[in-house]
Amino acid sequence: MLGKTHIAFALGLSSLGVYFVDAMGYLMPKEDLILLYCAIGFGALLPDIDEPNSTLGRKSLGISNVIKLIFGHRGFTHSIFCILILAIFLVAMCISMDLNFIKEALYNIPIDFAFLESGILVVVSFGIVVGCLLHILGDMLTISGVAILLPFSTKSYHLSPKFLRFQTGGFVDYCIFYFSVVLFGILNAKLYGIHFAMIKRYLWI
Repeated sequence: MLGKTHIAFALGLSSLGVYFVDAMGYLMPKEDLILLYCAIGFGALLPDIDEPNSTLGRKSLGISNVIKLIFGHRGFTHSIFCILILAIFLVAMCISMDLNFIKEALYNIPIDFAFLESGILVVVSFGIVVGCLLHILGDMLTISGVAILLPFSTKSYHLSPKFLRFQTGGFVDYCIFYFSVVLFGILNAKLYGIHFAMIKRYLWI
């Protein structure tokens, strides 16, 4: 998938989740939702940090070249184990921040990350992990598939039968992009009046 398709695909699917959560009686505050969508959009680009010519790779200041040299494209950064490591790291950060806030409350010690006190870090962490997972699911619809069990297996896995798989940058790729944008726009306009342009301002597309 193209970078913009990954973002749109992830936001479209996640907006479906938001819509169903709303149907169950819980509507997220608009500010939290925008932050969540931005984190999902970033996460939807993050696995392609292993490709210097990707949307995120072009802005990685050479980090992408090093990662590609070590792992190759659609290598370890596209595996479930990499996402698991990332999730554990982010959970550890959230726990660490909670401990810092407790420490500050008990001993009146100022900390440098007070802006995270409202749970922003939890929302961002959740969004990044969701975005990464949806990136991998999107790539599993393509012809190449994804070796999700690296480094233990190099076998590529797919979510769709062979005749439905598509080439990155091809007609189907663009169809998914436009359909996802429309889906995202309709669902969020109905719930919040949020449009894709509001998210695009925060992303590098």
